[in-house]
Amino acid sequence: MGSTRKTQLLATAGLFGLLTGAFAQQPNNDPYNPHNQRGANAAGNRMGNVSPSLMDMGFGTDQGNAGPFVTMADKQFAQMTALRAMMEIELGKAAVEKGDSVEVRNLGQRMVDDYTKWSNGIHRASARLNIPLPEELDAKRKARLGKVEVLSGPEFDQAYLKEMVHLQNKALTITQYEATNAGVTMFRNWAGKMMPTIQEHLRVAKQCLNPTVVSRK
Repeated sequence: MGSTRKTQLLATAGLFGLLTGAFAQQPNNDPYNPHNQRGANAAGNRMGNVSPSLMDMGFGTDQGNAGPFVTMADKQFAQMTALRAMMEIELGKAAVEKGDSVEVRNLGQRMVDDYTKWSNGIHRASARLNIPLPEELDAKRKARLGKVEVLSGPEFDQAYLKEMVHLQNKALTITQYEATNAGVTMFRNWAGKMMPTIQEHLRVAKQCLNPTVVSRK
């Protein structure tokens, strides 16, 4: 082997060694690295005890993709979550202000807290995945919201709770589907994390509809 060829091989080997060392020193906790996410899920424990945020679910490796793999169901999940968040936050604020029972006021505050968190996350994630989100409620939802907000006393409570049951049942349908069929890996994981909370919202709303468990002021 000529001296020039040997020098080239040695230089290449040296460069490879430097690159290998550099990559070895890279942190392995980048939440947007699809390979880290896939590996963490496969390991079972590293992410199993972490409640993922919608802010951190941006990329999946489904179908061999090494970048965003956004399906129509993913877009609908994000858009419906954003719409429902707007509805739930406005209704929740009304419940805190006008609720006739302690339970309804408490549920309203919980809905404001949960959906504010989810709304912030879905906007962050959707921006990274180029999913357009609605900026305001459509006419149909505005009308439903208005019919509840104009009421007061026990009539408000009943209307609010019925709307909660309606909204949580719809939320469960799309979230259960997304938990199984999402194209974006972390959409699927996060939908699975959301379901127990939505089920709890539904349970509390149904319980509050029973007059025997409602405490007046």
